[in-house]
Amino acid sequence: MPQHAELGRDDCLAWYRNPSRASEDALAVAWRDEAGNWRRLCPDFLFFHGKKDDLKVSIVDPHGHHLGDALSKLRGLAAFAAEYGQSFHRIEAVAKLDDGTSRVLDLQDEKVRDAVASAADAKSLYRSDVAADY
Repeated sequence: MPQHAELGRDDCLAWYRNPSRASEDALAVAWRDEAGNWRRLCPDFLFFHGKKDDLKVSIVDPHGHHLGDALSKLRGLAAFAAEYGQSFHRIEAVAKLDDGTSRVLDLQDEKVRDAVASAADAKSLYRSDVAADY
């Protein structure tokens, strides 16, 4: 899903399927589960944009809004974006809703991060006005 949309962008040069488990060649983001234990989230995709002499990296993570840990993972990714976002072109979480539409949360946007922090569940975030069509 995201790789097709991203490769259609004019400035997308390449993409990388991030390993699903933390390893030397994986980007991992720390997050806390509901019990307060630290966990690792390995966002699914890294996309490389721009020109070869001016590369920018984007994190795009397709995210199942229906999973029990969805909101906690979004909060971890939002905290990562708040701290390290200046090093990335985009940091986005994407979900496919029940009606077949795909929605995106731009975690570089402080308003979106605030909504993630105060949300009751992930599904409502993707249905809200802080999300956009993907």
